Amino acid sequence: MGPKRELKFALESFWDGKSSAEDLQKVASDLRASIWKQMAGAGIKYIPSNTFSNYDQVLDTTTMLGAVSPRYNWTGGEIGFDTYFSMARGNATVPAMEMTKWFDTNYHFIVPELGPNVKFSYASHKAVNEYKEAKALGVDNVLIGPVSYLLLSKPAKGVEKSFALLSLLDKILPIYNEVVTELKGAGASWIQFDEPNLVMDIEPHQLETFTKAYSDLESILSGLNVFIETYFADVPAATYKTLTSLKGVTAFGFDLVRGSQTLDLIKGGFPSGKYFFAGVVDGRTLLHHAILCGNAGAVKIQKQKPVRQVL
Repeated sequence: MGPKRELKFALESFWDGKSSAEDLQKVASDLRASIWKQMAGAGIKYIPSNTFSNYDQVLDTTTMLGAVSPRYNWTGGEIGFDTYFSMARGNATVPAMEMTKWFDTNYHFIVPELGPNVKFSYASHKAVNEYKEAKALGVDNVLIGPVSYLLLSKPAKGVEKSFALLSLLDKILPIYNEVVTELKGAGASWIQFDEPNLVMDIEPHQLETFTKAYSDLESILSGLNVFIETYFADVPAATYKTLTSLKGVTAFGFDLVRGSQTLDLIKGGFPSGKYFFAGVVDGRTLLHHAILCGNAGAVKIQKQKPVRQVL
């Protein structure tokens, strides 16, 4: 939002027609640059990009995947503010998408509306564009992971409630592949995937989908440091075993404030040669937009290495 809620006022001005899209983009860009410079000045080595949002990061992922409901009359191409904010807030002719609580917080996210006939396409280059903005600072990039994205979704209107949302995995992975390819081409060395659903009691077939997703992405992720972040709770033992056995993943993030039992799993066995990012700050109580970015504070457990903080 900015130290003086600059983004809030810029959004309201844009929505009221008092300022242009360019004006809003300038405020947003200046805020991002200010935050990145502040973090760099504090000596933080690993600075994340794509943690900023004009409205909601799940909605940002929906636009990245081009998963726009037909009622918004989007005809293809890069999704702009008109479609984005119509999905978020509705307009004179169509309602907004549903909002629901982000796990056990008071933050509300925009619920994706999916079905078997959704035609996914790479329709928002936000993640790559923001990485390029911050590249000079040596940032990494944060994406909502493909499995959690599908598990956070709901069947679209007219689709059977029993529709298996995870069946869409093969349709969205090619777009994640494109995004990662562009990030690698732009010089990214780290990519963080937020998979908060890993702290839930997910069913065996859902856990298998998670394994499949990162196995399918393994070749494109080759050469990158891949960091999978969980959430503010304990990770079930079966999930921990599956997660830490993934070959193409470099680092794993676990909360050690509310997820106190996870520490016992880590003590019982952690893969050698991998990085452990420990959430040691009560990030759940931070501002709502910070909640989506992963653990608020993470210590890289390696001799003579600095603290890494995702804010």
